[in-house]
Formats: sequence, C-alpha cells, structure tokens
Amino acid sequence: MTNNGVDSSSAVSSTGGPAAAPTTVQNLPITGVPVWAWATTVGLRDSHRWATRQLAGIAASSARLHSRSRLTLARWPGDVEKAARVAAVLVDNAVRHGNSIRVPLHLTVIETGELLIEVSDSTPHFPAYSRALAWQPTAHERRRPGLWQARSFGATLAYAAREDGSGKTVQAVLNPEVMA
Repeated sequence: MTNNGVDSSSAVSSTGGPAAAPTTVQNLPITGVPVWAWATTVGLRDSHRWATRQLAGIAASSARLHSRSRLTLARWPGDVEKAARVAAVLVDNAVRHGNSIRVPLHLTVIETGELLIEVSDSTPHFPAYSRALAWQPTAHERRRPGLWQARSFGATLAYAAREDGSGKTVQAVLNPEVMA
C-alpha cells in the first residue's frame, strides 16, 4: 500500500505534520500481532432511490451496531461506545466521499491492546486529508459526522491508497488507556 503516492516514511500524521516515530501508529500498513479480529461489509447492495446521505447514515448505523456488539463480546477494555462511533464516522466518510455504497469494515485488537479500525472505499485520493483533520466545527456543525469526531475520541488517523489505484484504506487506532 502506498501512502497517498509517497512512501510511508513521509506519511502525514493526524496532527497534520510529519508522522511521529512508531510510539503512536500512524503509518500504513500498521503492523502488530493481531490478538482478535473481525470483519464485515456494511451498506446497501443497491443504491436505487437513495440519496448519498441516506446511504451513509444507514451504513454508519450498521457499523456502529456491529462494532459495539463485537467489541463487547471481545471484551475490549477501551470505551466501546466511542470506538463504535469512530467506526461509524469512517464508514460514513467512505460512503459520502469514497464513491462506495458498501464498504468493508475491519476491527483488530493488536498485541499492544490498541484497537485498529480499517475502512476501505473505491476512491484512491483524499485531497483534503490534512484540512479535514484540522477542521473544527462550529456548535451548529457539530451534528455532522467527520474525522474531527474520531479525533475528539482519541483516534490516531492515517490513510493510504491501494497500490493498484483501486481505492484507499482509512485507519483509526484507539488506545484503551488514552480513552479512559
């Protein structure tokens, strides 16, 4: 996987600057021994007569429900509700901006105890990534989901285009100790 057309050593961190050393996971692909993993695809099979925002809402709700139940069953020690909301935000973004009506959702607890959430879509580009991470909503705009929300829950975010150019994967890492 290439990180937005550059090698992973020059990846952009969730703070908008150069990626930090691997003390916080920000480069793709994230490495670590998985101790628990689960995957599904969320969204509708057919978009006929549905507006993009409706499709995004349906997929995000499904992601939140699946994530909440799976993380509870896995006994992940972090804030399961916040993690489920981060998964929902990533899925919502993939449907709204990634030209996909069904998106794969992967949840993995790695050996450090951190939760890795991955969502893929069919658009390889993320032209406003740094701006999206830095955006701070007004009180009225806080109702809208976005990467700002994932960051407010303590997620470290990263993305990379697939090497074949067929899309990208957006990742969020949540540390259960930071969320407490």
